[in-house]
Amino acid sequence: MGKGQIIITGVSTGIGYAIAKAALASGFQVQGIGRRAPADLNGSSGWSFVQADLTQEKELESVPFLANESGGPTVLINNAGTLGPVMPAGKADWNGINHAMTLNVVAPMRMTARFLAEVSGERQVIFTGSGAAQFAIPGWSAYCASKSAIHMYAEVLQQEHPDVRIHAFKPGKVDTPMQAEIRATHQQDFPAVDAFKEEYEQGKLVAPETVAAKLLKVIEGPVEQPVVFALSQITL
Repeated sequence: MGKGQIIITGVSTGIGYAIAKAALASGFQVQGIGRRAPADLNGSSGWSFVQADLTQEKELESVPFLANESGGPTVLINNAGTLGPVMPAGKADWNGINHAMTLNVVAPMRMTARFLAEVSGERQVIFTGSGAAQFAIPGWSAYCASKSAIHMYAEVLQQEHPDVRIHAFKPGKVDTPMQAEIRATHQQDFPAVDAFKEEYEQGKLVAPETVAAKLLKVIEGPVEQPVVFALSQITL
């Protein structure tokens, strides 16, 4: 009997990909959801992939939740996300704001609602949150607002479903493609860009594999964290 099943959105790269690899190695079934499948996971025991663009209603609503054959818990990790428009708030247009809010907020809300309605047995729901939800960062209006919204959604959800473990974790600054996107922005759009470049050059970013290992420890361990917590609090 396996450890359970983990369903991960945004599994193509970065944190989602690292979680998928670590979960498979640890004995979980893993169902990945995204626009592109990680090629090196194809054929892995316990791995399955569903291609879907979660900004498209019909695609999101038709994603099947595969049966959990392990007997352990079923865990949904809402990880798919985007930085969104990086520029002063007044310059962000409808399309940029709408895409960021759809992927970062609407999609995980709908995916979670479907999960809780359609999946039975022991369940957990986890959101990739951000410290940006709690700090105003010039140039990141859509990202900050969207992550703040998802933190509050997790808090509400826990009140509505006290029998389900629900968390939003803050991973810190992780060495992912999103961080590369941040470093490529212009200072007039994102005044703090030089600080991000400096932290990268000094090797201060967290490895995605570290995030994955800590999150699996939370999933498999006792419930000790509040709904929203920083992953830096978890020791390996």
